[in-house]
Amino acid sequence: MASLTECARRLAEEISDVQVLLFGSYATGTPTPRSDADIAVVVPDDVLVPFARVKDLAQTVFLEAPVPVEVFVLTRTALAEGKETGAFLAGTISRTGIPLV
Repeated sequence: MASLTECARRLAEEISDVQVLLFGSYATGTPTPRSDADIAVVVPDDVLVPFARVKDLAQTVFLEAPVPVEVFVLTRTALAEGKETGAFLAGTISRTGIPLV
């Protein structure tokens, strides 16, 4: 079983110029026994790989994680806009996200 950081490193080897963040209850230190690890995969705005492919690849890589994982894919611009506006998902990621790679 690989750590979340190890999984994130493997994903970064597969997709160039990607940022992988842990957010949500595991990032804030408040997971429950039923919590999954929320992972944000932040890609460049001009990413050539379709979002669905990025998500599929991330889900495959994180199968080795010690806890169940939910993957969210967004662009850097969407993350930056969420930080400014507080938009639910991007805002949460920008506030609580911990870089894994």
